[in-house]
Amino acid sequence: MKNGTLYGSRLKKAYAQLRAAVGKPKLPEPDDPLRRLAIGILGVGWSEPEAERAFDRALAAMVDWNELRVSNPIELNQATGNVVPQGVKRCQELIDALHAVYDLENRMSLDRLHSLGRRDARLYLEKLNGVNEYAVAGVLLWSLGGHAIPVNDGLLDRLREAELIHPHATRAEVQAFLERHIGANDAKEFSIVMRSFKVNAKACSTRTRAASRKRRSGNNRLESA
Repeated sequence: MKNGTLYGSRLKKAYAQLRAAVGKPKLPEPDDPLRRLAIGILGVGWSEPEAERAFDRALAAMVDWNELRVSNPIELNQATGNVVPQGVKRCQELIDALHAVYDLENRMSLDRLHSLGRRDARLYLEKLNGVNEYAVAGVLLWSLGGHAIPVNDGLLDRLREAELIHPHATRAEVQAFLERHIGANDAKEFSIVMRSFKVNAKACSTRTRAASRKRRSGNNRLESA
Protein backbone atom coordinates (compact mmCIF):
# COMPACT_ATOMS: atom_id res chain seq x y z
CA MET A 1 0.00 0.00 0.00
CA LYS A 2 1.31 3.47 -0.88
CA ASN A 3 2.76 5.52 2.01
CA GLY A 4 2.65 2.44 4.22
CA THR A 5 5.11 3.85 6.77
CA LEU A 6 3.05 7.00 7.30
CA TYR A 7 -0.23 5.10 7.59
CA GLY A 8 1.37 2.47 9.81
CA SER A 9 2.45 5.15 12.30
CA ARG A 10 -1.04 6.69 12.33
CA LEU A 11 -2.67 3.29 12.72
CA LYS A 12 -0.55 2.25 15.71
CA LYS A 13 -1.21 5.55 17.47
CA ALA A 14 -4.98 5.31 16.89
CA TYR A 15 -5.06 1.68 18.00
CA ALA A 16 -3.07 2.38 21.18
CA GLN A 17 -5.55 5.11 22.15
CA LEU A 18 -8.55 2.89 21.45
CA ARG A 19 -7.03 -0.10 23.23
CA ALA A 20 -6.42 2.03 26.32
CA ALA A 21 -10.02 3.26 26.23
CA VAL A 22 -11.83 -0.08 25.76
CA GLY A 23 -9.54 -2.32 27.79
CA LYS A 24 -8.40 -5.86 27.12
CA PRO A 25 -11.10 -7.83 25.28
CA LYS A 26 -12.08 -11.43 25.97
CA LEU A 27 -10.84 -13.65 23.17
CA PRO A 28 -13.27 -16.31 21.88
CA GLU A 29 -12.52 -20.02 21.62
CA PRO A 30 -11.64 -21.33 18.12
CA ASP A 31 -14.72 -21.58 15.92
CA ASP A 32 -15.77 -24.25 13.44
CA PRO A 33 -14.20 -23.21 10.10
CA LEU A 34 -17.34 -23.87 8.04
CA ARG A 35 -19.44 -21.74 10.37
CA ARG A 36 -16.84 -19.01 10.32
CA LEU A 37 -16.73 -19.11 6.52
CA ALA A 38 -20.50 -18.62 6.37
CA ILE A 39 -20.37 -15.72 8.82
CA GLY A 40 -17.62 -14.07 6.78
CA ILE A 41 -19.57 -14.34 3.54
CA LEU A 42 -22.73 -12.91 5.07
CA GLY A 43 -20.95 -10.39 7.27
CA VAL A 44 -18.65 -8.57 4.87
CA GLY A 45 -21.09 -5.66 4.61
CA TRP A 46 -21.90 -5.12 8.29
CA SER A 47 -20.87 -5.98 11.84
CA GLU A 48 -19.54 -9.43 12.74
CA PRO A 49 -21.70 -9.97 15.86
CA GLU A 50 -24.86 -9.20 13.87
CA ALA A 51 -23.73 -11.54 11.10
CA GLU A 52 -23.16 -14.31 13.64
CA ARG A 53 -26.66 -13.93 15.02
CA ALA A 54 -28.23 -13.85 11.56
CA PHE A 55 -26.37 -16.95 10.42
CA ASP A 56 -27.10 -18.92 13.58
CA ARG A 57 -30.78 -18.03 13.18
CA ALA A 58 -30.73 -19.33 9.60
CA LEU A 59 -28.92 -22.55 10.49
CA ALA A 60 -31.36 -23.21 13.35
CA ALA A 61 -34.22 -22.94 10.86
CA MET A 62 -32.70 -25.64 8.64
CA VAL A 63 -32.41 -29.38 9.25
CA ASP A 64 -28.64 -29.30 8.72
CA TRP A 65 -25.88 -27.85 6.55
CA ASN A 66 -27.04 -29.87 3.56
CA GLU A 67 -30.49 -28.30 3.64
CA LEU A 68 -28.83 -24.90 3.83
CA ARG A 69 -26.65 -25.84 0.82
CA VAL A 70 -29.59 -26.85 -1.38
CA SER A 71 -31.84 -23.96 -0.35
CA ASN A 72 -32.40 -21.03 -2.69
CA PRO A 73 -31.00 -17.58 -1.83
CA ILE A 74 -34.38 -15.97 -1.24
CA GLU A 75 -35.47 -18.58 1.28
CA LEU A 76 -32.06 -18.52 2.97
CA ASN A 77 -32.23 -14.75 3.23
CA GLN A 78 -35.66 -15.07 4.81
CA ALA A 79 -34.23 -17.56 7.30
CA THR A 80 -31.66 -14.95 8.40
CA GLY A 81 -34.53 -12.56 9.13
CA ASN A 82 -33.96 -10.49 5.96
CA VAL A 83 -31.38 -8.47 7.85
CA VAL A 84 -28.22 -9.10 5.82
CA PRO A 85 -27.14 -6.16 3.62
CA GLN A 86 -27.47 -7.27 -0.03
CA GLY A 87 -29.00 -10.35 1.51
CA VAL A 88 -30.01 -12.35 -1.57
CA LYS A 89 -26.62 -11.75 -3.20
CA ARG A 90 -24.72 -12.76 -0.06
CA CYS A 91 -26.90 -15.83 0.43
CA GLN A 92 -26.22 -16.91 -3.16
CA GLU A 93 -22.49 -16.52 -2.48
CA LEU A 94 -22.83 -18.66 0.63
CA ILE A 95 -24.73 -21.37 -1.25
CA ASP A 96 -22.06 -21.34 -3.99
CA ALA A 97 -19.33 -21.71 -1.37
CA LEU A 98 -21.11 -24.60 0.35
CA HIS A 99 -21.50 -26.41 -2.97
CA ALA A 100 -17.78 -25.89 -3.61
CA VAL A 101 -16.93 -27.35 -0.19
CA TYR A 102 -19.18 -30.36 -0.78
CA ASP A 103 -17.66 -30.98 -4.22
CA LEU A 104 -14.17 -31.01 -2.70
CA GLU A 105 -14.86 -32.84 0.55
CA ASN A 106 -17.95 -34.93 -0.28
CA ARG A 107 -19.37 -33.71 3.02
CA MET A 108 -20.20 -30.42 4.72
CA SER A 109 -16.99 -29.86 6.65
CA LEU A 110 -13.80 -27.83 6.47
CA ASP A 111 -12.05 -29.85 9.18
CA ARG A 112 -9.34 -30.78 6.67
CA LEU A 113 -8.03 -27.23 6.98
CA HIS A 114 -6.68 -28.11 10.42
CA SER A 115 -4.19 -30.49 8.81
CA LEU A 116 -2.95 -27.91 6.29
CA GLY A 117 -0.35 -25.21 6.76
CA ARG A 118 -1.66 -21.67 6.97
CA ARG A 119 -0.54 -20.81 3.43
CA ASP A 120 -2.20 -23.89 1.95
CA ALA A 121 -5.36 -23.23 3.97
CA ARG A 122 -5.51 -19.69 2.61
CA LEU A 123 -5.07 -20.93 -0.97
CA TYR A 124 -7.78 -23.56 -0.44
CA LEU A 125 -10.26 -20.97 0.80
CA GLU A 126 -9.43 -18.40 -1.86
CA LYS A 127 -10.30 -20.89 -4.61
CA LEU A 128 -13.82 -21.54 -3.30
CA ASN A 129 -16.66 -19.95 -5.26
CA GLY A 130 -18.46 -17.13 -3.48
CA VAL A 131 -15.73 -16.50 -0.90
CA ASN A 132 -14.44 -12.96 -0.23
CA GLU A 133 -11.15 -11.83 1.36
CA TYR A 134 -12.92 -10.98 4.60
CA ALA A 135 -14.29 -14.50 4.95
CA VAL A 136 -10.89 -16.06 4.20
CA ALA A 137 -9.20 -13.94 6.86
CA GLY A 138 -11.96 -14.73 9.35
CA VAL A 139 -11.47 -18.49 9.00
CA LEU A 140 -7.70 -18.18 9.27
CA LEU A 141 -7.90 -16.00 12.40
CA TRP A 142 -10.89 -17.31 14.35
CA SER A 143 -10.77 -21.01 13.42
CA LEU A 144 -7.15 -21.81 12.59
CA GLY A 145 -5.28 -19.32 14.76
CA GLY A 146 -3.40 -17.95 11.76
CA HIS A 147 -2.01 -14.48 11.22
CA ALA A 148 -4.88 -12.66 9.50
CA ILE A 149 -6.96 -9.55 10.13
CA PRO A 150 -10.44 -9.51 8.55
CA VAL A 151 -11.69 -6.10 7.42
CA ASN A 152 -15.39 -5.70 6.64
CA ASP A 153 -16.95 -2.81 4.73
CA GLY A 154 -17.67 -0.79 7.86
CA LEU A 155 -14.11 -0.91 9.18
CA LEU A 156 -12.73 -0.29 5.71
CA ASP A 157 -14.82 2.88 5.39
CA ARG A 158 -13.85 4.10 8.87
CA LEU A 159 -10.15 3.52 8.26
CA ARG A 160 -10.39 5.51 5.04
CA GLU A 161 -12.35 8.33 6.65
CA ALA A 162 -9.84 8.54 9.50
CA GLU A 163 -7.00 8.63 6.96
CA LEU A 164 -5.34 5.59 8.50
CA ILE A 165 -5.03 3.87 5.10
CA HIS A 166 -4.56 5.03 1.54
CA PRO A 167 -7.95 6.18 0.19
CA HIS A 168 -7.76 3.92 -2.87
CA ALA A 169 -6.45 0.78 -1.16
CA THR A 170 -8.49 -2.36 -1.74
CA ARG A 171 -9.70 -4.65 1.03
CA ALA A 172 -6.98 -7.18 0.20
CA GLU A 173 -4.31 -4.47 0.33
CA VAL A 174 -5.61 -3.16 3.65
CA GLN A 175 -5.70 -6.61 5.23
CA ALA A 176 -2.14 -7.27 4.07
CA PHE A 177 -1.06 -3.84 5.37
CA LEU A 178 -2.61 -4.52 8.79
CA GLU A 179 -0.96 -7.93 8.97
CA ARG A 180 2.43 -6.28 8.37
CA HIS A 181 1.91 -3.81 11.21
CA ILE A 182 0.03 -5.99 13.72
CA GLY A 183 1.78 -9.12 14.92
CA ALA A 184 0.22 -12.59 14.89
CA ASN A 185 -0.08 -12.66 18.69
CA ASP A 186 -2.08 -9.42 18.67
CA ALA A 187 -4.29 -10.05 15.64
CA LYS A 188 -7.34 -11.35 17.54
CA GLU A 189 -7.23 -8.59 20.12
CA PHE A 190 -6.73 -5.96 17.42
CA SER A 191 -9.69 -7.27 15.40
CA ILE A 192 -12.03 -7.17 18.40
CA VAL A 193 -10.87 -3.76 19.64
CA MET A 194 -11.22 -2.22 16.18
CA ARG A 195 -14.91 -3.08 16.12
CA SER A 196 -15.28 -0.12 18.49
CA PHE A 197 -13.23 2.22 16.30
CA LYS A 198 -15.01 5.43 15.42
CA VAL A 199 -13.65 8.26 13.32
CA ASN A 200 -12.27 11.25 15.19
CA ALA A 201 -13.73 13.98 13.00
CA LYS A 202 -11.66 16.70 14.67
CA ALA A 203 -8.40 14.88 14.09
CA CYS A 204 -9.35 14.12 10.51
CA SER A 205 -10.29 17.71 9.78
CA THR A 206 -7.01 18.89 11.34
CA ARG A 207 -5.01 16.59 9.08
CA THR A 208 -7.08 17.63 6.09
CA ARG A 209 -6.48 21.33 6.81
CA ALA A 210 -2.76 20.70 7.31
CA ALA A 211 -2.58 18.85 4.00
CA SER A 212 -4.45 21.69 2.29
CA ARG A 213 -2.04 24.27 3.75
CA LYS A 214 0.92 22.21 2.55
CA ARG A 215 -0.53 21.99 -0.96
CA ARG A 216 -1.25 25.73 -1.03
CA SER A 217 2.27 26.48 0.19
CA GLY A 218 3.72 24.35 -2.57
CA ASN A 219 1.56 26.06 -5.16
CA ASN A 220 2.61 29.50 -3.91
CA ARG A 221 6.26 28.56 -4.20
CA LEU A 222 5.73 27.39 -7.75
CA GLU A 223 3.92 30.60 -8.65
CA SER A 224 6.68 32.70 -7.09
CA ALA A 225 9.26 30.84 -9.08
